[in-house]
Amino acid sequence: MKKIFSFAAALVAAMTMNAQTAVTCAEAAAAMPAQSGSETEDVYIVTGYITNTNGAISPSRTDASIDQQTFYMDDVKGTKKTLQGYWCNLPGHEALNIGDKITLTGKILNYNNTPEIKNGDVVILERASVSIDTIAATACEAIEEGGSLNDLDYSDDVFEVTGRLSGPDNVNSYGQHTCDLACAESDVIFEAYNCTGEEGLELGMGDSVKVTGKLYNYHGKIEISNGKIELIEKSQVEIVAIEVNVSEAVAVVSLLPENGKTNDIYAITGYVDSIAIEYSEQYGNISFFMTDDMAAPTYDLEAYRVKLEAADADKVYVGAKVKVTAQLQRYYKAATDEQPVAIDLAETVAGGEIEFLSEDAVDNIQTEQNATKRLENGKLIIYRNGARYTATGTQIR
Repeated sequence: MKKIFSFAAALVAAMTMNAQTAVTCAEAAAAMPAQSGSETEDVYIVTGYITNTNGAISPSRTDASIDQQTFYMDDVKGTKKTLQGYWCNLPGHEALNIGDKITLTGKILNYNNTPEIKNGDVVILERASVSIDTIAATACEAIEEGGSLNDLDYSDDVFEVTGRLSGPDNVNSYGQHTCDLACAESDVIFEAYNCTGEEGLELGMGDSVKVTGKLYNYHGKIEISNGKIELIEKSQVEIVAIEVNVSEAVAVVSLLPENGKTNDIYAITGYVDSIAIEYSEQYGNISFFMTDDMAAPTYDLEAYRVKLEAADADKVYVGAKVKVTAQLQRYYKAATDEQPVAIDLAETVAGGEIEFLSEDAVDNIQTEQNATKRLENGKLIIYRNGARYTATGTQIR
């Protein structure tokens, strides 16, 4: 009898551990843990309507046969964003639309005080009847249209935005492209963020492209995230990097608006005074701070996610003299309850090139102002004395 009781108790405990609670969106938001970054122990089945989404789907990074989508939900149809579904698993290969009624199953996470279910499972209960227009626009027109959206809202319509890259194209380890499209009429940035192109697509500054997706107002920056990007025309624009030291680079950034970036490319020479983020083999990059004088480091300029081969990782050490070539940006994050001091930092844009310098090499480069630098297919190529070199000094044959 005792053995039977013990087995029954264990069975009840196992059923309790795997119990799933059916709730509304409002109840799910109320169940969010108080501490940011924490998630519930229990699994919830949340029923509600899709109220906001960019319409884009993407294969799961753990199982490419499953498509995922990011969206917001509420208990009634409308635009209220009560619960976020972050890259959740779709039952098929069609995107969810605003007005669809679904259930979303998963644990509830406190993501910066936003209730969220990450990688949850979607079941579609009702499909809404929707008609989505596709609107052609220039980068400037997209910025104007996106500026009418509320912060963190997507447009209802899909846009095909054409323009030329105002800087390099940064490609992540999943083959997604992030780049800015030029608009001389506005200080606001239009960005194609983590967009998918055809396999092997290589883009460089000045290339003409078309980006397709819903507009997104990300804290004042207008972007299409997780959309599609196509090459229209290659450019042979000659890029001359502006040679500066660290203090000069910081002075340039100080003139930018919050979270703004330069159109020009800068080649910043200085010393590595500290490592901000160790070398990542997965992403092939490293982040570090630079200074003009190792005796008086200022920590004002971060070389952010600079591209680096694994074989060169040990060359980035405190005291190494380097040159980083990239756009500059001003990273600004307002103070919060969790972080009472605002962050206002000069950075190089992710994906910059690094060159390792000896003292003699630095002197030689500083006197060779006639060296020409071009971005070819997104890579910095240096033309000097009739020869072609990579940014790390390797001659190209």
